[in-house]
Amino acid sequence: MALTPAVKSLRTYIVPSVTLAGFLSCLVVATASAQDHQAGSKEDPQDPPPQEVKELPRDIHQGMFSEDPEDLENVLPAIALREDMKNSVFSIPASDRFHATVNKAKDDLHEAIGLKFALDFSHVFQFLSEAPVNPDSTWGTASVLSFPVTWELVDRGGPTQGQVYFQLEGRWEYGTTGPQRLGGVGLNSVAGTANTYVAYVPTFLVRNLYWQQGTAESGWAYRIGKITPDQIMGSSAHLSPKTTFLPIVGTGGFSNGLPDSGLGIVAVAHAYNLLRFLVVISDANADRFNFGDIGAGDFYKAIELGVKVAPRTSKAGYSKVTLWHTDGTKDGQPANGAIGPEGWGLFAKYEMELADDGRPVVILRYGKSFNGAAVFREQVGVHFVLYDPTGVTRVQNDALGVAYNWVQLENPDARPESNIELFYRFPLFPQMDMTFSFQSIINPALDPDNGYAAVFGIRFRTTL
Repeated sequence: MALTPAVKSLRTYIVPSVTLAGFLSCLVVATASAQDHQAGSKEDPQDPPPQEVKELPRDIHQGMFSEDPEDLENVLPAIALREDMKNSVFSIPASDRFHATVNKAKDDLHEAIGLKFALDFSHVFQFLSEAPVNPDSTWGTASVLSFPVTWELVDRGGPTQGQVYFQLEGRWEYGTTGPQRLGGVGLNSVAGTANTYVAYVPTFLVRNLYWQQGTAESGWAYRIGKITPDQIMGSSAHLSPKTTFLPIVGTGGFSNGLPDSGLGIVAVAHAYNLLRFLVVISDANADRFNFGDIGAGDFYKAIELGVKVAPRTSKAGYSKVTLWHTDGTKDGQPANGAIGPEGWGLFAKYEMELADDGRPVVILRYGKSFNGAAVFREQVGVHFVLYDPTGVTRVQNDALGVAYNWVQLENPDARPESNIELFYRFPLFPQMDMTFSFQSIINPALDPDNGYAAVFGIRFRTTL
């Protein structure tokens, strides 16, 4: 039976409100759970007293430039750490033996010639509750395969170590609409329900190829070559479409006119492990499928100041303020986070651990672009992640997250769009994580006749 306009209007406001209330309840319960875990149980003598609580081991690594889990400086150490985490719902002894054999060979290779490599495979399936713009686009599924490599060539193990980073990346879809395009094609949404899960044509490309030198010991570092600025600027270890949240608006900072992967240079200086100052200059015409057109003389420039605010563990992330300017693209066409014209803007991220063990983390983000230079004119995000939530399961190395994101386009005909997301990730097998995700899309920006849609998702990720 068709819904009357009154019922549709009522549903438009009630469903998002109930969903938001439920998510906020999860946030309160999760925070209380973290505090209980931190305080310990008086009945269990094995629980440590509060002053002895130590941070939990997590596959999170912070490089000199970025905390983004997809940044190459973080990918390889995080995968190596993940290999040591054996707790999971199911165990496959043969798989454990295979991984142990492969890891031994990789360690021997690194010891001999300084070469490290890994494989990172992710797959997402998503389903829309409705797709009024295109009824045939109610579901989508896609895979991403990454092959990161680094070769240490200068001052191995020393403060001025220099190395080459290389990344081959492939993306492909099954069917007609990949998850990243699903919301746009089916709903006229701009938030993007699954960042990165979209096909490449051709399927494989060289995403990164650069020289990096410098370490935390030296306090400085630089990169030069084919770099990816959106894996550096405004990044967080807790915002990644492979490990935590999925939508573009929740994992990308595209109120920043970020160029695509291309030729550029980035330099960083650290002070006391609490301050970080970073500068980026990159080709505004960059194109991940080739080497762009740096000869056209159009550049993206940015400076970023990072500060650790009241860190409670060694894995505390930086709060950041980024100021950027782009000369625009030579043909005025969109490219990654940039729309085409010259412009500037700012992006800020506040990140804080809420307990002494670092398990609950909150991230606040705000971005603003001027002169129509970026995909989003304005962007607001609130994220909460709890690692190893007690009372959910007895599986370790799992995570629960909730987020609210709001965006406004430059398009005067577009209305503000909101996205609420809840996810739960857990290790299904020792080297394979599974994630259940639910999103509420409220007021799709380019469809004034539709007020709400739900997105259900399942993600798998495995590494070697």
